[in-house]
Amino acid sequence: MMSSAFWLLLYLAPLLGLTAAVFAWFGWQWRGSRQPQPLQEPALQAIVAAPPESVAETTQLAGQAATELRTLRVDLHTAQAETRQSQDAAAKAREATQALETAAAKRLHELDLLRSERDQSTAALKTAHTELATLRTRLEESTAAPTPPAPEEPASPPAKPKRKRATLVPSKPAAASIQSKITALVNELSQHQSTVSALTQERDGWQRQVAGLAEKTPADPAGLGLARRSLADCEKRLQTASTEIDRLQNQARVLHQASEIAAALAGVPDDDLTQIKGIKKVINEQLHACGIRTWKQIAQWSADDLRAFSELLAFKNRATREKWQAQARALHEANHGPL
Repeated sequence: MMSSAFWLLLYLAPLLGLTAAVFAWFGWQWRGSRQPQPLQEPALQAIVAAPPESVAETTQLAGQAATELRTLRVDLHTAQAETRQSQDAAAKAREATQALETAAAKRLHELDLLRSERDQSTAALKTAHTELATLRTRLEESTAAPTPPAPEEPASPPAKPKRKRATLVPSKPAAASIQSKITALVNELSQHQSTVSALTQERDGWQRQVAGLAEKTPADPAGLGLARRSLADCEKRLQTASTEIDRLQNQARVLHQASEIAAALAGVPDDDLTQIKGIKKVINEQLHACGIRTWKQIAQWSADDLRAFSELLAFKNRATREKWQAQARALHEANHGPL
């Protein structure tokens, strides 16, 4: 702007000087015409002849100055337009920078969430491995533990029982059946944990791909939709596998607990489980194979125990519908006293 003003003044300086000289000359002529002294004919002709050349030269200079002034104005408007364009471009660049910063902050937040989910999945996987190792150790200990000897019969004859008595000590095939079931569950748990580990890695890969496609320019809606559907399917399969691991761990837990209780009840007579409405010979044998020998064990089932045995013996919600626990409690209290 300062450079344009300087050149404008430089171009106008001769015009201003010439204009001042013309006005001075006209003023002098006007002043001379007011004086009463007569002019000679040659001098008048010279005076009359002189102004047209000066006026033409002045007009020419004025036209040049006007042309240069218009050129300067055009240059000034061009410079102002360029300045406005530069300001608009700078504003757009600031907006784009702000948008990029916002997107970067969002991606960092999503990355933190993904890292948190990964850490949780890793912790859950470590917990599952620890529980699996514990189950294996318990299985090895229960396999290596010797069978407790049966108690000696008292010298005096025992009192007449009020109910039908079964075998005092669980048979070895029943204990072997429990251990084989636990072993099968442990092996199945190992397979599912490997599946969970692979699905976790696959899910993390799909999450990274979805994040990359979301930031891609130009956008790829088809690829992003496919990646999101694949991510949702992977998360669904991962959830199913995790649920299956929880189910198998619960079954292994109740079987191990039943095995320990059965070993602790080695000297206690078995109860007649068929007195519970809904338990027939087949289910009775299945319960014995899982270490369930007394009414007290059934009466003290928790919700997890009931679900696990329903899955192991495939009687679904029959125990709940027929109220096995209430019947077992009533039978136990009627024959052995309160729990």
